Amino acid sequence: MDLHRPGSDTRNIVISGMGASGIAANLVESLTFGRVPIPITVCKSYSLPQFVSPHTLFIACSYTGDTEETVAALHKALLKRASIIAVASGGKLLDIAREYNLFYIQLPAGAESGRYMIGHMMTALLYALYHTNLIGAAFIKETENAIEYIDRGEKAIQVEAELIARKLKGKLPIIYCDARLHAMATRFQQQLNENSKHLAHVNVFPEMNHNELTGWQHPEAILPLLQVIYLYSDHDHERIEKRMEICRSIFEGKSNPIIDIVAEGASLLEQYYYLLHLTDWISYWLARENGVEPDPSETRLYLKKELDKSQ
Repeated sequence: MDLHRPGSDTRNIVISGMGASGIAANLVESLTFGRVPIPITVCKSYSLPQFVSPHTLFIACSYTGDTEETVAALHKALLKRASIIAVASGGKLLDIAREYNLFYIQLPAGAESGRYMIGHMMTALLYALYHTNLIGAAFIKETENAIEYIDRGEKAIQVEAELIARKLKGKLPIIYCDARLHAMATRFQQQLNENSKHLAHVNVFPEMNHNELTGWQHPEAILPLLQVIYLYSDHDHERIEKRMEICRSIFEGKSNPIIDIVAEGASLLEQYYYLLHLTDWISYWLARENGVEPDPSETRLYLKKELDKSQ
């Protein structure tokens, strides 16, 4: 079917997704900040914000198409008569889209996990915004540039990732960055959790300066086990860079030398893809260091099995 292009009466965008689909939505929200003239809300729940209405562009994103929270949110969006786009490889989302004659973007099927398809989901979400006249076409060329850049630098990226992973062995990564990179840092955390079976913590500047910074005192016994990682982009606010440098001596005085990860690429989108690639490789090499396989854990499989029993 033809994609309905919202007019001036579209007042907000809501993207529903969990896990990798949800972080893809967060990344797109961050990338389009200041470019989309209406607010974007990412919903990671069974429910929807009360403001969802016929003036809402609702995007349901789930790689499998069967994520129960996203399917539930889609049903609620139908009742609210929102304009709807589904993004999935198959499953219930596409079944509902076909039943109700909704526009959908079908992702390539066959991946073992949605987190392997982060690039596909980001691209699909960007195309959804592009074809609804909410962003321009610059992201297409930027994506092509990112692919070329990563292909050229693949060997160096893997070497850097392996070196960083060795430093993280036995440590609790504390990932700090400008708030603009919050979604990127969260994706890094999630990959460390899922692939490396490794806990990690994320916070952002300047907010952490107003609370978390004062917590860098206790418990004293764990401070030497903390490993701060700074994520940098040339889109960071100049005052954030100053804050990060002031705090460097505080963190290094109590734990270990900070690991600096600097994004490369000409645009923010290219830098995001570079960071995605580098941090994914870090999570892979840390899995090797931890002696675990970077695949779904027994803990998550148990949770899913128990939830399925209650349906």
